[in-house]
Amino acid sequence: MLKNMSKIVGTAAPLSCLWESGGRSKKPEAGTTAAGIVFLGWLKATGQKAWQLLPLSETHLEPGSRVKRASSPYQGYGIGFGTRYLPPAGRRLRPTRRQWSVFVRENRGWLDDYSLFAALAAHFGTDDWTVWEAAIRDREPQAMRRWRRRLDASWRREALTQWRLRTAFLGLRAAASAAGVELIGDLPFYLPNRSPLVWAHRECFDLDRNGRSRAVSGVPDGPRSHFGRQVWGHPLYDWRRPARVLRLWRLRLDFYAGFYDLLRLDHAKGFFNFGAMDPIDPSRDAIRTGPGMAALRRVIASARGLKLGLFAEDAGDRLRGLRRTLRQLKIPGIRQLRFAYNEKRRRLERNYADVAAYPENCLVYTSTHDTETLVGYLRLLTAAERRLLCAHVGVPSSADHRIMARRLIGALVASPARRVIVPVQDWLGSTRRINIPGTEKPTADPNWRYRLERPIKKMPSLEWLGLPRS
Repeated sequence: MLKNMSKIVGTAAPLSCLWESGGRSKKPEAGTTAAGIVFLGWLKATGQKAWQLLPLSETHLEPGSRVKRASSPYQGYGIGFGTRYLPPAGRRLRPTRRQWSVFVRENRGWLDDYSLFAALAAHFGTDDWTVWEAAIRDREPQAMRRWRRRLDASWRREALTQWRLRTAFLGLRAAASAAGVELIGDLPFYLPNRSPLVWAHRECFDLDRNGRSRAVSGVPDGPRSHFGRQVWGHPLYDWRRPARVLRLWRLRLDFYAGFYDLLRLDHAKGFFNFGAMDPIDPSRDAIRTGPGMAALRRVIASARGLKLGLFAEDAGDRLRGLRRTLRQLKIPGIRQLRFAYNEKRRRLERNYADVAAYPENCLVYTSTHDTETLVGYLRLLTAAERRLLCAHVGVPSSADHRIMARRLIGALVASPARRVIVPVQDWLGSTRRINIPGTEKPTADPNWRYRLERPIKKMPSLEWLGLPRS
C-alpha cells in the first residue's frame, strides 16, 4: 500500500486522552508525559512517524472557580505547560544551580511574568486580572515590586513547577527522537483574556482602559460557515501596532522551538480577515481586515530562524490571500477528507474529494478535533452518498462503516501528500468526538474531555495499513 517510502503517517491525539493500565501494583498513568512515552512505543511499533498534539498550556480558570479550569486547550495561557501533564515522578525533581541558571536565562522573556501571574491568581482567587487591585492590574512598577516581595515563595514555586514541566517535556521530546517520531504542535491564533501574556502585553490587544475587550474573536454566521455563528471570546489583536503584536508571536515561537518539529498555525486566515464578534448582539458582528501577507511572512521567517517548521490551517472562506502567501513561501496547507462530501449542499467538494490530486506539500487529515470522526461522518451520509464518495476516491464501498473508513484511510496514505495524520478515534473506528464547535460553555463544558476507549498497550496493530516498521 505504501509506495512512497518518505511518506510520514502519524496520529493526532491529545496528551490528555492517553492512559495506561497500572495493573495491581501501581496507579495508571493518565494524560501525562509518562503516558506519552508509552504512546510513542505504539507509534513506533505501528510504523508511524508523527504525533500531533493539541495545545499544552495551562487553561484559564472557569468564571467563579478557584480550581476548575476551562477544558478547551484553545483557552490556554499560550505559553508554559499545564501542570496536569506532569507525572508524579516529575514533581520531586530539583534542578542543579547550573540547570536553574540556564532555564531562567533561556526563558527570561516570559517566566517572571508567568510565575507572578500564577501567584497573583492564587492570591486573588481568580486569573481574571481585570478584577485585581488596580495598581497590579495595570502593572504599576511599585506595585509589581511590592507584590513580588509579598508573594516571593509562591511565584518561585510556580517557576520551579515550570522547570519541572519543561524537563518532563524535553524527556518526551528525546523519547520521540529516539523512536523516529516527529512531534507536531498547535499554535492557537488567539489568547484568552485571562492569560499572563495578555496581562503583560496589553498594548498588543484591543482592550479598554480596564483591560476588557471591545469585541471578541469568533466566526459570524454566513452561507460558507460550516459550524454556524461561533463566539470564541478571545480579545482581538490591535493590528494598528503590528510590530508589537509580532514580537509577542516571536515570544511564543521561541518557547516551542526545540520541542516541536512542526507547528500548526491555527486559524491562519486571521492574518488576512477575522471575525469581530459582539457577544450579545449578532447584528453587530463584523469581518475586519488583518495585517495580511507582511505579518504572516514575519511569523514564518521567525519560525524558520528557530528551525521550527510551520504549516497552516487554510480552511473556511476568504482564503485567497492566505493561500497565495502559502504558495509563495512553500508553506504546507491542509486537506480534510471529512469535508469531501458536503452533506449540507449534497455535493462533492473537489478540493477535498480529489484525493489522488492532493499536493505533495500538504498535511492530510481524515477528520479533525472539531469535526465528527470518520465513522461518525460516514454515518451522516446516505448509502448513495457513501457510494459516490468511495467511487470518487477510488475505493470499494461497504455497508460496514469501519471497513469503509479503513479503505478511505488507505486511500489517503496512497495519495501524493507527504504527511497523513489520522486522529486516534479514526484508528479505533470510534464515533466519540473531541469538540462540537459553537456549543462550548464557560463552565462545565462537556467538550474537550475525550479519553481513549482502551489503554495504550491495547491499541490496534494497524497491520492492514502496511506501514514499514522501524
